[in-house]
Amino acid sequence: MFDEFERLCETKSLFCLLGHYADRGAKDRETWQDRVMSLDGIAPKELSRLHGELIAYGWVEQNTGTTPVLKPGVAACCYRITSAGLKTFKLAKKQQAGMRELEEVAVE
Repeated sequence: MFDEFERLCETKSLFCLLGHYADRGAKDRETWQDRVMSLDGIAPKELSRLHGELIAYGWVEQNTGTTPVLKPGVAACCYRITSAGLKTFKLAKKQQAGMRELEEVAVE
């Protein structure tokens, strides 16, 4: 069975993308953020697919129908993290920190 949380923890690019929206939504989750248009080492087509995953899992919301700001080359104010996305990201971040601690203990 497919586990979205496991995929998030194992896929660095998906984790980084959700982290981007989590960082910006931590203080005010209601504020719409600009879409991430590039991510190091990720092709634009793959980035679109990753956004689709985040939407499908219910971790980000999309609002491209009524974006208030028009900027060339930017999809402005059209994504924001959901409360489920914020909670999932925090849990994944905690789990990854715990795994690093285990790896450090194993090396010693």
